Amino acid sequence: MIEPSTQIQALLAAVSLRPAAAEGMRAIMQRQSEFPSQTQAQLTGIALDPYGREFADQFLDTYWSDEQRQRDIVSAGSTDREVIIGSGFHAATYAAVRVLAGYPKPLVLERHQRVGGTFALTARPTFWLNSRNRAGGAGTAGDQGASLNYLPGAPIQAADLSMIEYQPNTDMAFVIRLALAQFTDVVTNANVSSVSAAGTGAKIEIEGKAPLMAGRVIDARGVGDPIPDGANGTTVLTFGQFMQRMAGMWPLRGLRRVAVIGGGDSAKCAVESCLGLAPQPFMAAAALDQVDRIDWYAEDLPTTCEQWQTDIRGRYQATGRYLRPDRRGVQRLTVLSRRVRPIALPDAGLIDGRTYDLVIVCTGNRETPIGGLDLASFDQYRAADGNVVARKHYTLPAFRVGPHARIPFTATERADGVADIAPNAVSMFRTAPKTAALAATLSAPIRS
Repeated sequence: MIEPSTQIQALLAAVSLRPAAAEGMRAIMQRQSEFPSQTQAQLTGIALDPYGREFADQFLDTYWSDEQRQRDIVSAGSTDREVIIGSGFHAATYAAVRVLAGYPKPLVLERHQRVGGTFALTARPTFWLNSRNRAGGAGTAGDQGASLNYLPGAPIQAADLSMIEYQPNTDMAFVIRLALAQFTDVVTNANVSSVSAAGTGAKIEIEGKAPLMAGRVIDARGVGDPIPDGANGTTVLTFGQFMQRMAGMWPLRGLRRVAVIGGGDSAKCAVESCLGLAPQPFMAAAALDQVDRIDWYAEDLPTTCEQWQTDIRGRYQATGRYLRPDRRGVQRLTVLSRRVRPIALPDAGLIDGRTYDLVIVCTGNRETPIGGLDLASFDQYRAADGNVVARKHYTLPAFRVGPHARIPFTATERADGVADIAPNAVSMFRTAPKTAALAATLSAPIRS
């Protein structure tokens, strides 16, 4: 069993000194023999205790943002180390499998202050995961005993943290953050501007920081940034901006009429928040903070409750009942099958002449360019079994992993029906094993 990293040791020591934060850890330690390791038992206890988890999150944020620590990490690094761009799910997967295979810790560069990717967008729970919560290892949706939220090699798994059917984003975020604390060194506020060749390795340019030398670059930037589509940050918000609002105090205050644009999972989560189906907002009261009307602009969604129950998967079934009038004859949710573009006014959002207190734009994501790492510079990379698991740069020692690698469906995935559902192209249960396979099979970077 791998020993806890310096970061994890420091976290456990800090928690043990604070009685309130350590309460959950002490309780779980009574069942220590049922866990594979003492560290896993301790971390699970911290995660299950709300105060302990909040303290751990704050501790990790402070640890990662320490500037002196960051300078020491960068200056002590070798020119043949692996550098991961992005700190989300696939960064954690690659690093965990890599270290467990006997290779040195990668260095993670995160452009934001908070580590953990999309799931760590907010410190408070704001949306539910798309896959059911169940214990198990890696596998596809039809596999018995497989967990679709499984992170290979992580110190603890999302299924360890809750018994509810669908977990909040913060459960997955905590698992990712602990994996990064165990298996990587992290530098935050590191916005990579370009990657270029340098001998047998790569030179990484970072805004406002000294350049880094790397033996290999792993581009793990996830699904990309939201397409703004007229968002102004106040009356017209992207999904990310709306989730950050939902993490604040009284997030639905003053919102009587809201519009949501887009038909994907982000839009569905935004609608859940407006209907009160998402995790409970902080200090929100149903009697005071309720959206009266939601107009949902999406071209490919059912417009009636009956159609919704037939066509939409179980995860979002609760939304469908709002497509019909309630006992008072009021229908809060209406799906309008047309494409629109909002206009941001100072005190409202405008769509086709209708004004809204808030418009939430969920029309997809796009990649933020990094010089030298555009998709056209990468070719498909196959593992020993012949399946494409990543993309490899034509000239640089660089790989793309995760959703933005755009890995094609395999013949097996098509035969099993995985390819029949378009969103599965970027689903974690499909992309995580591919990232793990890359990490397990690559040789060490060539020394310059």
